[in-house]
Amino acid sequence: MNSIRRVWPSEDGLIFEVDGPGDRVIDVLVDGRRVWSFRESAEPAPPGPLPAGAGAGCVRFQPWPVLLRPRLAGRFQVRLVAAGDDRGTEATADLGAAPGSPELTDRFGRPLVVNKWGRLGRAIVDAGPGMVERMLDHMDDVRTLLEKHLGPAVFVTGGTLLGPVREGRVLPHDDDADLAYLSRRSHPVDVALEAFEIGRLLGAAGYEVVRLSAGHLQIHFTHEGAPDHYVDVFTGFVLDGRWHQHFAIRRAAEREDLLPPSTVLVEGREEPAPRQPELMLEATFGPDWRTPDPSFAFRLPASTSDRFYGWFADYNVEREDWDDELLLALHDPADEPVQISAFGRWVHERAPQGSALLELGCGIGSDALALAEAGHAVRAVDFSRYAVRAAQARLAGRELDVSFDVLNLLDTRQVIRLGAELASSRQSWTVLGRRLLNALEDRGRHNVFRLSSMLLRAGESAYFDVVADHDYPGIHSYRHVSVPQVVAEAADHRLVLEEAVPRLEPLRWFGQGEEQIVEMHRMTFRRRTR
Repeated sequence: MNSIRRVWPSEDGLIFEVDGPGDRVIDVLVDGRRVWSFRESAEPAPPGPLPAGAGAGCVRFQPWPVLLRPRLAGRFQVRLVAAGDDRGTEATADLGAAPGSPELTDRFGRPLVVNKWGRLGRAIVDAGPGMVERMLDHMDDVRTLLEKHLGPAVFVTGGTLLGPVREGRVLPHDDDADLAYLSRRSHPVDVALEAFEIGRLLGAAGYEVVRLSAGHLQIHFTHEGAPDHYVDVFTGFVLDGRWHQHFAIRRAAEREDLLPPSTVLVEGREEPAPRQPELMLEATFGPDWRTPDPSFAFRLPASTSDRFYGWFADYNVEREDWDDELLLALHDPADEPVQISAFGRWVHERAPQGSALLELGCGIGSDALALAEAGHAVRAVDFSRYAVRAAQARLAGRELDVSFDVLNLLDTRQVIRLGAELASSRQSWTVLGRRLLNALEDRGRHNVFRLSSMLLRAGESAYFDVVADHDYPGIHSYRHVSVPQVVAEAADHRLVLEEAVPRLEPLRWFGQGEEQIVEMHRMTFRRRTR
């Protein structure tokens, strides 16, 4: 068997030498713990001088994952081990001037790995005592509730099926429990309506339900004050001889291929599985599903992902990235001092006396708290529940007229519900959203303007800002919007631009290191009266 002979860690990645070309899955261990896996590229090392002692033949290069690299500061041991080969090789890395070893933990002190989505997360193998039992207990409770509503049409899927079938245990590099169900309905609209009903059912049972799309729910659980695990619930249905299972499966199959359920042992528990487990595993993980591959990443055909997006949308766009700003911080964001932003002061100077403020995308609530201290009544919302919890913690002990709630601006149902509630209050409203419009895709921006139009009356305004510098790298190119584009979108909801004021302001987007001074436009909108 060809093996990895030597490795040279660098600031940019890993240069390593192998006996011969291969298609290896390689685990990367930092100070003895696996933190990342990748599949060896067939490309040789990039041009440039090779480390002393490296041969010119089978030398490879693998860049560090973008989100892992900032954490790799200090002196540590790097070990590379190819799947099926225990020999491996290791070397000492010394990156940056930071003393000690890298802090590869979240703010609760729990070990982090690079997961199959390329994000920093946690793995079952690193979990504390009792977590797997708690997770499977909660999965069984959720499954029982679903079965009461759906009948015997619920089964384990994803890694919760793959691990027991292939390895006789849960996957050590997995991080959740996966359930799916097969709806009796076949039209996507009916399937979505049923999925919304299931979400309400789980919420009424007291679960913390996070909707990722019309066909995908997550039920989250905490333990001793920290996020502990979650259970996915995926919607499936058969239409015109094709089985559609959110989010990865679209293939020829009939209901009889999937039900009635078979049984699989998950850590000693009898759990329902699809009638033909291999059918689901191949459809989800590909024809090589029997071969362990901790580097696995989903690569869906556009025809599949586009179809599911068109039917069920995506309510989770970049939410996990904003969540990670809080969960992966090395300090508690609730301890941040309350400081109003320049944008918040600008709104304070313009908002009519007695007008309540609705802040959209409030983050951890700095502007909302400061504006409330300045005498405003404030309603503040954000789609990150972790940001809202931090804001609520910062509010504790303060006698202020401010509230913080979770609201997903990608969910039109939630937006219309909030708009109807606030419009019926007979209170005058000023709407504001700092750093908001660049964080939303088009339907989210339309919901912002829809909500503003529902609330604004004569003499009231909505205030937003947008990044004018389209070369700013922190924001994806498809998130950059121009002033004319924003004006046109707002006009669809009877809003007119009153002014657009250029400013230079410090800005840092998620995943970025340092603040940069960036050109912005502050925009004021009013509602067109006719």
